[in-house]
Amino acid sequence: MGKFDGKTVIVTGGVSGIGEGISRAFVAEGANVVMNCLPGEAAGQKLYDELRGQGAKCLLAEGDISNKDSVENMIGLAIKTYGRVHTFISNAAAFDYYKPLLETSEEMWDKLMAVNLRGNFFISKAIVPHFIENKGGNLIFVASIAGLIAGHGGAAYTATKHGVVGLCKQITFDYGSQGVRCNTICPGSIYTPLSGPFLDMPAAKEKLARTPFGTHGQPRHIAAAALFLASDEAEFVHGTTMLVDGGNVVRKW
Repeated sequence: MGKFDGKTVIVTGGVSGIGEGISRAFVAEGANVVMNCLPGEAAGQKLYDELRGQGAKCLLAEGDISNKDSVENMIGLAIKTYGRVHTFISNAAAFDYYKPLLETSEEMWDKLMAVNLRGNFFISKAIVPHFIENKGGNLIFVASIAGLIAGHGGAAYTATKHGVVGLCKQITFDYGSQGVRCNTICPGSIYTPLSGPFLDMPAAKEKLARTPFGTHGQPRHIAAAALFLASDEAEFVHGTTMLVDGGNVVRKW
């Protein structure tokens, strides 16, 4: 018996990095996990085949969250297969590779706005009515430490992640009393295939060595936060911004 037996969880960007860690954690706790990835993403089929081979209850839903139809189709697939969605974890995001404002092109700005903010707008518009209809549900945004401070992304990334934090608070204000529990996780430096080349740089290692944790985190650290926020134990946790960063921001650099 797992903590999430019979519960259905959707994880966007759920086949690599932080998303993969979240998907694996919920599968281990017995959830029906709908893992989203971009169309044709090889990691998606690989992870799906592995988990299904282990007897996991999971689906692979290809689609781009910046596309409204993709979002609605993903949620529709989950409902058709499992009856309802209990938790939606919005993890997929685009990154700007630390580009400052004057080096940020309109194309990069528009791409990050489309994925990181517009995508979460589509997700929220599609899943919140389902949660209200079913008298409960959890919407968890995976934002970033860049949603709280500067320096952990470029201008576009930092702007969009601050926007995600604000969207979470407003959704809570508007719909929390109708059973919608919305929270945001803000990861610090987490080692993934995307972030690894940056975190392996000597300057990054030296900086992280001065944090309380002493080094980067792992996807399992974010997955543990997601498990808690999706659980009944967190029923009194609404609209929070959970910083999971190894103590990165507790001191001035």
